[in-house]
Amino acid sequence: MNRPLNKLPQQHRLGQRAETLTRQWLVTHGYRIEDTNVRYAVGEIDIVAWDRGTLCFIEVRSTSSMEWGGPLATVTDPKRRRLVRAARCYLQRLPQIPESVRFDVIAILWPPASPPVVELVQNAFEEIGDSH
Repeated sequence: MNRPLNKLPQQHRLGQRAETLTRQWLVTHGYRIEDTNVRYAVGEIDIVAWDRGTLCFIEVRSTSSMEWGGPLATVTDPKRRRLVRAARCYLQRLPQIPESVRFDVIAILWPPASPPVVELVQNAFEEIGDSH
């Protein structure tokens, strides 16, 4: 069900703002957005984009506080496994596998009364085992 943005819970609104900011940031920094919010039964990919000849699976994490380690701390092993599984599904549907693939994380901190702080972590993790 699609609700107006102002009717969504605060966490969802923040997530949507983070994804919008991330898309703008990536384009400004030379990425070409291929796909967004790709969902499979095994997981979701926030953004798929090209950085020159590399296909990037980008996880967007945002928080308004560093209290629990900030946005990067929320990329847990189970989250990485779901992203890797979803990336495998995505790659299986391509007519040709790219020569270079990587997993990036965009971490956005929304401090009170200040502009957001965007951090890109390229190669945030290697493909990890598919156990569990």
